[in-house]
Amino acid sequence: MSTPATFSQRFAASLIDFAVFLPVLAAQALVFKHSKAVATALVIPLSFCFLAYVIYCHGRYGQTIGKRVMRIRVLQLSGERLAWSNAWARSSVDIGLTTLSTLSFFIALLHVPDSLYYAASYIEQINNLQAYEPSWASWSATATQVWALGELVTMLFNKHRRALHDFIGGTVVVSERTTFSPSALSDA
Repeated sequence: MSTPATFSQRFAASLIDFAVFLPVLAAQALVFKHSKAVATALVIPLSFCFLAYVIYCHGRYGQTIGKRVMRIRVLQLSGERLAWSNAWARSSVDIGLTTLSTLSFFIALLHVPDSLYYAASYIEQINNLQAYEPSWASWSATATQVWALGELVTMLFNKHRRALHDFIGGTVVVSERTTFSPSALSDA
C-alpha cells in the first residue's frame, strides 16, 4: 500500500531545495547591485535555473535533493518511474508564470534609469524596478499567488495529497518508506 508524502515532508523538501539555491540567490543579489548590464544579461538564465534543476532532478531521479533528504519520490500514477514528459508537464504552469515574471523584470531593467538603479540598495532596486514593469506584471503576480494558493488547497484537501501540478503531470508524491501500489489511486 502506498503512503502519500505528507504536507510537512513536501514543505521540508521545498525548504531544503531553496537552501540549495541560496548561494545562487546571494550571488545574484551581489551582481545585480553592482552591474545593470550583467543583471540584464543574467536575469533570464538565473530565473530559469531553479526550474531546470527541478525538471532535471525529477526527470532523471524522480526526486530533487530536498525530496531525497526527506525520503519522498515522485512517481507516475501507474507506480512507474517518472518519465521526462511527466517532469515537464508537472512544471508547465511554473514555466509559464516564470516566463511572464522574468519578462516583466527584464523589461523593467531595460527601462529603469541608471541613476535610479545605482543609487539604491538591492531591496530599493527591486522596489524601483516594479515601477518600470509593464502593466500586465501585476496580473502575472496575482496569477502566481492564485496558483500557489490553489496548489496548497488542492494538496491539503485530497486523499492522496496531490497538488495541482501532480494532476497536470499525472504524478503522485509518495514516501519511500512504504511500497507503492497503483491500485491505491484507482479512486483518485
